[in-house]
Amino acid sequence: MGLSVRVNNDNSKCEMRKERRLCLLRPCEENIIRSVKIPKGKTCRPKFQAKKAENLKLSGCTSTRKFKPTYCGVCTDKRCCVPNKSRMIKVNFKCKGSISTQWKMQWITSCVCLRKCNNPGDMFSDLRFL
Repeated sequence: MGLSVRVNNDNSKCEMRKERRLCLLRPCEENIIRSVKIPKGKTCRPKFQAKKAENLKLSGCTSTRKFKPTYCGVCTDKRCCVPNKSRMIKVNFKCKGSISTQWKMQWITSCVCLRKCNNPGDMFSDLRFL
């Protein structure tokens, strides 16, 4: 699971505020192409869903309910798939010591496969680090 941070002034006082949300674009498997079945005659599967509902984990905390997330898929023709549409959901977590917390999370509803990719196997390859 990752963390997305942005600064936004879309509020009643037009103040700059930092917003944080969780994101889960793909499961952390070594070779996702082997585990995702691409339909016969196709070269891409833009999105796929987890096989079963599971609790989400975050820094030693566990979600209070199970989720079956949708992930961005894979291509065998050098394209890369990225989120196209998503919505925000709220996820409640239970932590050690009976501490509870709630996080906003990006929930992917659709993905798009692009032809312009630096490294098709690495969805983060287009990011620029200073």
